[in-house]
Amino acid sequence: MISSNLSTPRLGGMPKSLALLKAIGPYALLKFLMPGGTRIAILLWFYRHRHTKGHSGDSGHAGDTRHAAIPPAGGACASSRILVASAAAALTAGCTVGPGFVRPEAPATAYSRSIRATSITPGTFATSTAAAAATPQSFIYGGTIANDWYRLFKSDALDRLVRQALAGNPDLEGARHRLAAAQDELKAVSGAALPQIDAINEIGRAHINGSQLYAPVNALHATGNRYEIGPSLAYNLDLFGGMRRSIESQQAQTAAVRDQLRDTYVTLVDQVVVTAFDYAAVQARIQVTRSLVSKLQAQYDLTVHLENAGKVIHSDTLQAQTQLENVRATLPDLEQQRDAYRDALARLSGQTPDDFTMPPLTLADFTLPDQLPVSLPSALVRQRPDVLAAEESLHAASAEIGMAEAARLPQLSLSAQYAQQATRLNELFTQPGGVWSVGLGLAAPLLHGGTLAAREDEAKQRCAQALSAYRGTVISAFVDVADALQALQHDADSYTAHNRALQAARANQELAAAEYRAGKYTQLQVLTAEQQYQSAALTQVQADMQRFTDTAALLRALGGGWWNASAGALLGAAGADTPSNPSNPDRHYPIPSASSSHD
Repeated sequence: MISSNLSTPRLGGMPKSLALLKAIGPYALLKFLMPGGTRIAILLWFYRHRHTKGHSGDSGHAGDTRHAAIPPAGGACASSRILVASAAAALTAGCTVGPGFVRPEAPATAYSRSIRATSITPGTFATSTAAAAATPQSFIYGGTIANDWYRLFKSDALDRLVRQALAGNPDLEGARHRLAAAQDELKAVSGAALPQIDAINEIGRAHINGSQLYAPVNALHATGNRYEIGPSLAYNLDLFGGMRRSIESQQAQTAAVRDQLRDTYVTLVDQVVVTAFDYAAVQARIQVTRSLVSKLQAQYDLTVHLENAGKVIHSDTLQAQTQLENVRATLPDLEQQRDAYRDALARLSGQTPDDFTMPPLTLADFTLPDQLPVSLPSALVRQRPDVLAAEESLHAASAEIGMAEAARLPQLSLSAQYAQQATRLNELFTQPGGVWSVGLGLAAPLLHGGTLAAREDEAKQRCAQALSAYRGTVISAFVDVADALQALQHDADSYTAHNRALQAARANQELAAAEYRAGKYTQLQVLTAEQQYQSAALTQVQADMQRFTDTAALLRALGGGWWNASAGALLGAAGADTPSNPSNPDRHYPIPSASSSHD
């Protein structure tokens, strides 16, 4: 042990080292150990300076350094006031460590070059088209996307399919329950920041001896019952904001779950619409194939008649039969595709194939929209649910840096307890037996083998990873829009070319059939014309369907208009309890440094 009688040089009646520590040490330590400690140090110095100066003036010994350094009578009380003031200053100046989250800005360039325009009017870009056979579509740059954008196709059957899916899809229902669970988790995490009050109730029996009073063992022997009841309080004062960062992280995670629900909603609508287009397209292919089978059957019957009349040879009849059966053989596969799309719509609607009723649906039931809205890039990053979810994941990762930094700093907590104790149950509330305790606890990490520093570095790297993922998601969103815009413009040109090819193939088919009856064409020429017509007709169906599909893809890529839907329709019961995004949209997000200090 260190002796307390060692002589020490004194300055003004105080040890020199103690005077130096009182004058400089605490403030320097605060500045070194605590983020934001400069403010605390200034407040403490200002309070001490005023306190010392006041006592010096009152004593009338302004020139006596001892009186300036040593408190007068009642110094213990003054020290208590300093302690209280220091604690108050620390609490009021307590900061939230870690980087403050700010929303990343959208890239300056996006997809405007993907719009090839032949005429430009304010807010409108018209797609180029090779001929008037394809209905031209125009883009309204900066236009608004309705949440029921599928109604642009003007199909009552499609509207009914989408409503059925939104009402019964199990994936959407599960996403809503997941959001509700995330909101409950947020409430639980937020509740941990409030004072925790519990009831302590105990019934026991014990034996003690003198050793528990630091006396000989045989000095005391007592055996008895003990009854205790009363409340206890525990409160983490969250001096450096670790709990606040934890709540912030959970808020961001809950918001990310909300955005994932929105993405499920938008994806479901898109899947129903595209699957309906696929179903109608297969129906059209079946119709074209059956029509071709009917024509080939008539051609085969004519060939048999001509063979019986001796005008053609038997090989011509076999060629006609081969062509007929080959085309007929494609029907089962097309019917299987149609049934698969029907079952897919049943699954999306949350129904079994037996319960699901497929409404009559053909490509002719759809109308291609003449005008399509195109969002500005700055609006797109606030509309796409996947981009918003990536932003909230970045927000959560940023908050976790603060949690890791706060874990390396002292933790201040308040605890209190009151209990009524008695040795007999009937005396618990009738006799004075109250005991209580209250106090502040300070716990500070000293040596953890570098674990806390490594956790902080890990949090910074995960934040940088989340930032990279966010950037990748934004780029993917822009690429989706650019692809859809380019596809629609190419679809118009392709549709026109396929339409011309179909007209030519139909004319050639009719000519070949007429010439064959007149005996000018061979059976091979007729079959070749039929094959060309079949290929052109099926390709035209595909081109028609592709324009509808790419239109839906553009509206999906632009976010699907979920922000124009009511919270109840979109989020269900969880819609009334979604957290807001506290991030600041006007600043850049700084990439955190991976450097660390000691534990």
